[in-house]
Amino acid sequence: MTAKTTGESQRVSELYLATPVLAQAEPFLSALHKQLATCQPAALLLRLPPVAQMPDSAAAPLVAAVASCVQPMGIALMLQNRAALAVAQACDGVHLCGDEAPDTATARRVVGEAMQLGVDVGLSRDHAMRAGEEGADYICFTPGEDVAATPESVAAVLELTRWWAVMMELPVVAQASVAAEVAPLTAAGADFIMPAQGWWDNPQDWSL
Repeated sequence: MTAKTTGESQRVSELYLATPVLAQAEPFLSALHKQLATCQPAALLLRLPPVAQMPDSAAAPLVAAVASCVQPMGIALMLQNRAALAVAQACDGVHLCGDEAPDTATARRVVGEAMQLGVDVGLSRDHAMRAGEEGADYICFTPGEDVAATPESVAAVLELTRWWAVMMELPVVAQASVAAEVAPLTAAGADFIMPAQGWWDNPQDWSL
């Protein structure tokens, strides 16, 4: 994914959606079609159950169904953690997150140089810098995987986003827990905003 700029070379935050953890395409796919009729994100992160619950062979049809919905619209399909499956299903990239994620260098070897590779680094500056050194195409600041946001973690995401945007060239994704966080994160320099799961219930409340 490439950061969007205005004519004055100012960064504009784009929408980066993340699905709920999906074990089957429906009914989510119908809801996705409906949302994409009025809102087109730059990318969609497809989250799947752990490999022990859904091996790649079982997940492949689901990935293909989602891909057929978003990729023809020019929306990048990112798959969480499963690098080999992403390559096999011609996804646009892989997003590393949580305990099941391979390390960045290993994932890069699997997906090659052409495919996008993003890394959720939580609230860690060290992890962010290390991910960039190991071949990530973007990093993502979040309160943590499936962790409820607190005022402290929201403030930390904002501070880290501002620091990264000033100091680094690599694009930064920032997770917004609620709609009110979008404007500050955009002002801080986030290239992409990833709304929390509440976006799917009330997308009209988000100014993205």
